[in-house]
Amino acid sequence: MCGACAAMPDEPMAALVAGPRRRIAVAAAASRLSPRLRVRVAARAWTVAERTGRVTVCRTFAELLDVLADRGVSRAVAEAALLRAAASVQHTPRPVLPHPGVAAP
Repeated sequence: MCGACAAMPDEPMAALVAGPRRRIAVAAAASRLSPRLRVRVAARAWTVAERTGRVTVCRTFAELLDVLADRGVSRAVAEAALLRAAASVQHTPRPVLPHPGVAAP
């Protein structure tokens, strides 16, 4: 895939890790699993920065797990910890704001 068509790769875990709050929670948990890595959220991806300055872009959850596994974190441990972190994020619905000029019931 060259990226010219701007198509995103399939993300089978999207229902579990999608959304800014979940992605932030996953990044924080990944950074705790491997303190020598800094995992951050990017647009529709995570970036994994090493102390050497090398940065890897992970566009899917599986790619993030692969990078962590390559750096010595057990894939099974990482997957469980990251999914637990994503699941811990509570969905807070946005408050309904009154519309000007409409009487409240």
